Amino acid sequence: MTKHDTAAAAPPAPVTTLDIIGEAIADDPYPMLAELRGLGPVVWHEGYGSWLVTTDRAIRKVLTDQARFTVEGTVLEDLFGSNAFISTDDRHRHDSLRNVFAEAFRQASLDRLRPRIAAMLDDLLAPIVERLQDGESVNIDETLCRPLPARVIGALMGVEDEMLGDVMGWADGMVEGGSVYLDKQEAEKRMSVAENAKASLSAYLIGRMEYRRASPGDDLVSMLVSAEAARGIADEHLVENLRQLLFAGNETTAKWLANIFITYGEFPDVRRELVADPSLIMAANDEVMRWQNPIGTIMRKVRGGPVEMGGVTLAEGDAVSLVLTSGNRDPARYVDPDRFDIHRETKPNLGFGVGLHNCLGLMLAKVEAEVAVRGFLCRIPDYVIAAPCHYSPVPVRGPSPVTIALEG
Repeated sequence: MTKHDTAAAAPPAPVTTLDIIGEAIADDPYPMLAELRGLGPVVWHEGYGSWLVTTDRAIRKVLTDQARFTVEGTVLEDLFGSNAFISTDDRHRHDSLRNVFAEAFRQASLDRLRPRIAAMLDDLLAPIVERLQDGESVNIDETLCRPLPARVIGALMGVEDEMLGDVMGWADGMVEGGSVYLDKQEAEKRMSVAENAKASLSAYLIGRMEYRRASPGDDLVSMLVSAEAARGIADEHLVENLRQLLFAGNETTAKWLANIFITYGEFPDVRRELVADPSLIMAANDEVMRWQNPIGTIMRKVRGGPVEMGGVTLAEGDAVSLVLTSGNRDPARYVDPDRFDIHRETKPNLGFGVGLHNCLGLMLAKVEAEVAVRGFLCRIPDYVIAAPCHYSPVPVRGPSPVTIALEG
């Protein structure tokens, strides 16, 4: 099938109707993604009304060309707001907002945070170990993977303990409006949930900002309200950046941890290698991010007139969906990409973004995951996956439940 542009010289474009985001393939989307990638680096999806970008090279081209591919007008901007730095294509404004938080995510700051993360992990692991030793199976998605990132980002932002559950529930609820692929009725239903969550979270954060102006602390909210870069910016715009950090520091990290523990359960030889040599953990976790990355797709729009890419012409205003799960299994970049290999050649994958909009919390997430795996395998070196799990479909994909038991 082909799609023809109105320009006489434009070549035909491959067209697909493959349902790459449906629940039916969520557990293993990779054969269908390989089929999609075989159609070309840029494919028109008739049902989604969007271009799908399928290869690592093409995805990187889009992500590093803010002049021609914008976040503005996409579901990403709807989700976080036009004044969140992840939605800002202007480099000076983007960097000014981003730099408000940069100090908290520098390596020295994160190294100081390690003992706090380890203490939170120990607190969560103690009852898990006890239950496992009593012969129980434990869903660590609920008891570890989700609460650990929530506690860490909550502590960084100064969220009171009694409010942590509500705040993280609102942050998670924001993603309900994050898919452009749903039918209209379902999309409207989920958007209503997302908007209510954003409103509740915004009201809470406005109150915290007012409190921290009067009583500054060492948390991210205090840093934001006292930063020179934030002066003159309306509170509701500052809130958009705090909402973004809460979501990214909670939902995506939780799903990455779930992927990590499922994967090491499925590959016991790898797990034993990590137990014997913990220095391999960081590289192994990165390989999990490539092999099973939580963020399946992200959106852009074409601006500045038609643009040629992958042998086809994209028109002004066209929606562009970057299929990160496809790019991370691209054989043009990775040898035998469907094989999980913690010793493969080190190459940055697409799991944490590229260019201007790469993940601000990249190093925080990596430190959390490294501390979590190191501490977990020290206490629970031998475990098995004790129940089947199923994956949620993209755009944010992760396994549940993650039920483990002691080996033997």
